[in-house]
Amino acid sequence: MVRNSRWGVQLTDPAVLKALAHPARLQMLDVLQDSEGATATQCAAVVGLSASACSWHLRLLHRAGLVEHADPGADGRERRWRSSVPSWQVSRDAIEADVVEARALDMAVTRSLLEASDAAVETFTTASAQGDETLQWRRAALVSNSTLWLTAEELLDVTEKVGELLEPYRRSSRTSAPEDARITHAALRFVPQRARLDGTRAHRTPDDQRA
Repeated sequence: MVRNSRWGVQLTDPAVLKALAHPARLQMLDVLQDSEGATATQCAAVVGLSASACSWHLRLLHRAGLVEHADPGADGRERRWRSSVPSWQVSRDAIEADVVEARALDMAVTRSLLEASDAAVETFTTASAQGDETLQWRRAALVSNSTLWLTAEELLDVTEKVGELLEPYRRSSRTSAPEDARITHAALRFVPQRARLDGTRAHRTPDDQRA
């Protein structure tokens, strides 16, 4: 794993990607990133698995170097874990270096991330519909789509600027948040389209540029 200044730890090892290619393990890692440490039983209450199943998943994450043993706490009766990576991303260089395995693992991790992200949005939307969220938070939350015309270089510039904007608010950066702050899910998806809805190409060719 190689540390990246903007998006956290870049994951390059296929074994680490395999550990993340499971929705429950991604969710448990997220739980541990949100806290000073948690037990398998506490993780089970969040992810909906048994404590023994969570313990097995946590050991896999530990072998991958993504979690570590935490302070045992007051009673010390059950092992506590904490995240060893405040934030992370899959290394694009690693994917290109091993086309078959790394790209397949990247797809698996991406699917798990999308599933977890969709679940977070659905949970908030359901709570809002049931009146369990305040008007202030309903107005502040945002789920939106935009269609952009970008070159690859411009897209890199956009993601860099978004990273700069988010940096002061990251869990790893903001050590003393206001009392009314809440952990907030932010999912970024910038992907070039392969085609428009009508089936025509979604990119310009040299002939288009000359026209």
